[in-house]
Amino acid sequence: MKKYGILLTGLMLAYGIFGCGQEAVDITVGLDGYGKATLANGITLLVNVDKSTSLSAGRILIGGGVLTEDEVDNGITNLTVKMLLKGNNTMTAEQISQELDFLGATVSTDCFKDYSAISFVSLTENFPKVVDIIARSLMNPSFPEEELEKLKTEVEGDLKSEEDNQTGASNKLFWTTAFGDKSYGLPNYGTMETLPRIAIEDIREYYNDYVGGRNLIISVATDMDAKELASLMTKSFGQLKADAELAPAPALELQGETTGFKEYDRNQSFVFTGIILEHPTLKQACYISLLDEVMGKNVGSRLWFLRQKEKLAYAVYTQDIFNKYCASFRAAIGTDTSKVKLALSSLDREWNKMAAEGITEAEFADARVNLKNNLIYQIDKKNNRANNMATYEYIGYGQKFVPEMIALVDEVTVEEMNEYIMGTMGAATRYTSIVGKK
Repeated sequence: MKKYGILLTGLMLAYGIFGCGQEAVDITVGLDGYGKATLANGITLLVNVDKSTSLSAGRILIGGGVLTEDEVDNGITNLTVKMLLKGNNTMTAEQISQELDFLGATVSTDCFKDYSAISFVSLTENFPKVVDIIARSLMNPSFPEEELEKLKTEVEGDLKSEEDNQTGASNKLFWTTAFGDKSYGLPNYGTMETLPRIAIEDIREYYNDYVGGRNLIISVATDMDAKELASLMTKSFGQLKADAELAPAPALELQGETTGFKEYDRNQSFVFTGIILEHPTLKQACYISLLDEVMGKNVGSRLWFLRQKEKLAYAVYTQDIFNKYCASFRAAIGTDTSKVKLALSSLDREWNKMAAEGITEAEFADARVNLKNNLIYQIDKKNNRANNMATYEYIGYGQKFVPEMIALVDEVTVEEMNEYIMGTMGAATRYTSIVGKK
């Protein structure tokens, strides 16, 4: 009898049939280690098989993020995704935390403009148990009211810390200056005014609206066999309902007033200044990332001299930011308040030179090498790979965005890049946020 039981179990696993009646999704992994499939309930499953370490990393991405909110319920997405791990139908928040700690898992939740996410890493031998806990929490959250009140206190503390940090405050002000109090202009975690208004019934309603298979991406970087992983994911998440609302594309209404100011009684000021771009193509994203390398990402880049030679800044760098419906290229400057006008004047000089003349062959050659190195670093660790796969798949570039960018860097020419720079960077409206003394 025991022999037949073992045989039956083996057959069930081989054919991916479980007690829930789900058949394991079929997934094929290419020579590059990447694979993609869709579960019966609409969940997009992304896989990267990497046998180099016995670690597995995953990300569950829920589409929508801050774009599902308005100025009344701003912060509800962040509260909802965090509440998912505050209790389920079989475990309390404390039990979930203790069990994940016992399994040696690192689990985090976060909310972004376009989506919210649960990210997790563990030894592969413990990964099925970690996935089971997270799956139960995702599909059967209990949403205890007392945990919501504790969570609100934590988030309010985070908001105070963020506001006390001039860089964080200037970052928030930059997006609000560009978009106002809607869409990408809303803060990721809400405000001190909106948080108290969000009740447990609102959390449940938000969950029912947006947590469903058609609005979820699950990405995993692992040394597990792809079929074994597909069976695990089907068993764990196959019973999640398929229906979910999808966040509509926002009306990206840029503001007429281009400068935002917030007063801090300090001797330092922090400034972000940059442009909002339409969602770039893959090649345009490559241009922007190369420009980031030239202008401010590395020691010796153009803006570095504002700090090194002109002594105008204690911090200076550039950033490229890719969202689902737009992108941004901007510069950041931290400087003495007395030097803000001079620092902005020097930045204007470098920005206008870039927009009028483009970059040189020598700068382009260095930027290629630096960008490829930075991209390789982005996918060096499995947790980074899992996070990137889900994020770039959702925002429209596909799960292999980073490796495709690495290959594309060698195909781009300085002539076509400069044509893009000179046609875009000077023409777009530049938004500036300043946090410091008048």
